[in-house]
Amino acid sequence: MGKALLVHKLDQQQVPLKSRDTYQVPDVLVQFENAGPLLIEVKSKAKQTLSFKPDYLQRLYAYAELVNMPLLIAWRYHGIWVLFEARHFKKAHKNFNIRFSDAMRENLLGVLAGDVSYKIAPGAGIRFRFKKEELLTVEKDGGTVTEEWRMRIDDVGFTIEGGEVAEDLDPEVSTLFTTWDLEERQSHSDTHVELQFVAGNDGMMFGHMALTHLLNWTLPQGRTINWRHAIRRDAVVSNMTNFGQALERALEQKVVRTILHQ
Repeated sequence: MGKALLVHKLDQQQVPLKSRDTYQVPDVLVQFENAGPLLIEVKSKAKQTLSFKPDYLQRLYAYAELVNMPLLIAWRYHGIWVLFEARHFKKAHKNFNIRFSDAMRENLLGVLAGDVSYKIAPGAGIRFRFKKEELLTVEKDGGTVTEEWRMRIDDVGFTIEGGEVAEDLDPEVSTLFTTWDLEERQSHSDTHVELQFVAGNDGMMFGHMALTHLLNWTLPQGRTINWRHAIRRDAVVSNMTNFGQALERALEQKVVRTILHQ
């Protein structure tokens, strides 16, 4: 989201080997605009509860105390990231646990990294208009009639909230449509077929998830994101210079209905 001044992957090599009994080096050191430096241990778990063994958590704490830095946990759960202080783990029977719902309540991703959630306005999306030029075939099956036409695209554009045709939509605003699961709609007349892909009434999107969609959009089908290469580029997302500013412009142009800041 542009608020991390430094993300430094920490080397996990430790000497002497006996130091591993006392210290566990976290995954990354991060300096944000308004906080840091911070130590972050990164986990990806699909279960609703994230669990640390007591000795593992203690070794992480020992390292954090050694370098006098706060310890945070970044947890990816089914594509959603949360960032919370390690102190929110609770002792269960044996291990220290936290449920995803509790981690969401303590989430600092918005406060520290600038993450937001937003909603594309219902009816906003992409439209194609096809002019019917020649009727090729007609098939009748009971009460259903299927027509095959040769058609020509005679108009392409965007719509804003309520399905209103957009004029001079900002290119970065229109890119936001690639982050949304758009619904297909069709309308037919004697002369044209209009095909629309627009946002419905439901759904919200986190900014960090939208960035993944933007990166995937530029990749060939079947290719996955190489995060090590992506984060080394000056602009992680090549088709958008500033995600937060694009959202604000989209709100002004009635493509986005709601932006929620933490």
